[in-house]
Amino acid sequence: MSELTSKYGKVLFVFCGGGCKAIIQAVAASEVVKAGLTPSHIISSSAGSCNALGFVENPGPVGAENTIRIWEDYITSPEAIYEVHPFFREKLTRLLGVVPRATQDWGPSGSILHDLRRAMKFVPLILSFCTRMPLRVAGRTVSFIFRLMDTFESQHKSFRRLVQCPEIQEAFDEVDKFFEFKRMKAFLDPFPLLARLGEQIDLKKVLTSSTVWHILTERYEDGATVIFSNKDADVAMDGNDDARSLKSKYDLFYKRIRASMALYPLFEMVDMEGYRYLDADLANPLPVEEAFSFGCDTVFFFLNVPKKSVRVDPHPLRDLLELNDLLRLNERFIHHRVMEAQVKAKTLGVNLFVVRPDEIPSGLGLLEIDNKVIQSVKINERNRMKEYLCNLDTHNLRFVPLSDV
Repeated sequence: MSELTSKYGKVLFVFCGGGCKAIIQAVAASEVVKAGLTPSHIISSSAGSCNALGFVENPGPVGAENTIRIWEDYITSPEAIYEVHPFFREKLTRLLGVVPRATQDWGPSGSILHDLRRAMKFVPLILSFCTRMPLRVAGRTVSFIFRLMDTFESQHKSFRRLVQCPEIQEAFDEVDKFFEFKRMKAFLDPFPLLARLGEQIDLKKVLTSSTVWHILTERYEDGATVIFSNKDADVAMDGNDDARSLKSKYDLFYKRIRASMALYPLFEMVDMEGYRYLDADLANPLPVEEAFSFGCDTVFFFLNVPKKSVRVDPHPLRDLLELNDLLRLNERFIHHRVMEAQVKAKTLGVNLFVVRPDEIPSGLGLLEIDNKVIQSVKINERNRMKEYLCNLDTHNLRFVPLSDV
């Protein structure tokens, strides 16, 4: 047992979402593991579940390096992550088919009359937007703002309540008259990424790992956060399992991983036992309550949101302006959730570390990444984490005043 392990006891890693920005947490977490702090528990959601796979499959430096290798070799471009969803591709084809082609003839069988007939299909939609929408835009905007302000205090369900508010639903209905979007399951298909992960990760090792992995998802029907685990009874490995039983357990567990990464509406929700599940990071981007519920002595939160100067004191006019800045709202929410985690750490006597980047490099986003960015992140994060780990005790939020967070 290393000196750090005996000092910090049972360690829990929390891998939050952030799309391709999760490469930052992968490098940061690998440095913590190399320093001697191997987690006994991991909580993950969204892109964090992609990272957790390697850390759970082979606990320790080997698994950490394998996680980074997957980024370097396979998650190197948007094309390596997703394809356009087949349904959406068909709708795009239909839309582009309405655009007039180059006229070759003026006769009944020529293109111009054909194009005009197809273009007329747009008239009802255009009239609807031109006559109805402008007349209601003021009222809808005010209603939308107040709904957003009301839901900010209940962040766990704010995304759901916003999407389901009448103003948004009516706007969706207008567009759906032509495009039939309600039949569409998603815009993108994450098959390329899922196929790569399936090839590179041994699920048997994941299910028999000494690391307990808690996978966070959101149940769409009621917005509840649901936690699956590699230690659930229905996926537990049994020496009597035949090939068919093993495949059934692998498929079920892989479904749960997919559900955790289902960033709806970009990616399709996952149906399981009569419910639909999606990425929990949308409504619960910092699972504070869950992190302190497993009795670990030390908790590491790996965030993909940089630490900036956050204005905490309320100001009506500035608050109203910041409603248009989703990143700013997210920063404020993360700030308050970190303070909640700090209060819990002080109350329970748990060591708390929040590891987050200084900045997000250009070329790295939700679905944006390339090899040069990956190499840059590796160098910068490794250097930063070496300094961080040299003075680890000074970063323990359990002993820091709340005002210093």
